[in-house]
Amino acid sequence: MTPTEASDSIKLTCDEISKATLKLQPAIRALGNPAAQDELLKATYELTKNLETVKKIVRKSLTGTSTPLT
Repeated sequence: MTPTEASDSIKLTCDEISKATLKLQPAIRALGNPAAQDELLKATYELTKNLETVKKIVRKSLTGTSTPLT
């Protein structure tokens, strides 16, 4: 596997996971427990943010950019 293929694979997997977290939202909202719902929605949001961070790191590793991840 080349670095480009690895990068594409990582980005694709991150996208798939992100889409899967969206499918959780209707089930989370149907739990009927506001406290649990709030925590679960926060956790899925953080997961999505972390997946975007992974994709940024991958992009920067291919370009050789050593700037902060902001």
